[in-house]
Amino acid sequence: MLDPSDGLLVYRNGNKINAKGLELTLEGKWPNGWDGRISYAIQEARDSASDRLLTNSPQHLVKGNLIIPLFNDKVFASLETRYMSSRLTLTGDRAKNVFLTNATLFTQQLLPGWEFSAQVNNLFGHRYGDPGSGEHVQDTILQDGRTYWLKLKYRF
Repeated sequence: MLDPSDGLLVYRNGNKINAKGLELTLEGKWPNGWDGRISYAIQEARDSASDRLLTNSPQHLVKGNLIIPLFNDKVFASLETRYMSSRLTLTGDRAKNVFLTNATLFTQQLLPGWEFSAQVNNLFGHRYGDPGSGEHVQDTILQDGRTYWLKLKYRF
């Protein structure tokens, strides 16, 4: 809401929210070292006073992750996927649904104290936007395309 004295955006606790949902998760670890999980959440969140759906609140969220050992429990590959259904924006439009995939190559104790990882986020370069809030001019804010991360860490 805007402060009438200076016109700046002020955040205050608003009305009560009524949210209903369900989340299911299935995890598995196989003897060959593979590790995986998948989860699904369905929800509906509404403002109790107006009974309107909340903005930036997906109704469906699906996540999956698979970790595969490549070399003697020291080097691993990981594939992570995430689907998020469309979300209501402040103007009443909808930010389109999003399906993202990330791939990672990482080590654990390959050398004592050292860890390395290389990651590609948004592997397929999916173009999407997240709903903006009251302080943004844009209704949806375009998110990064494909990004790359390298990390080298030493623990002592």
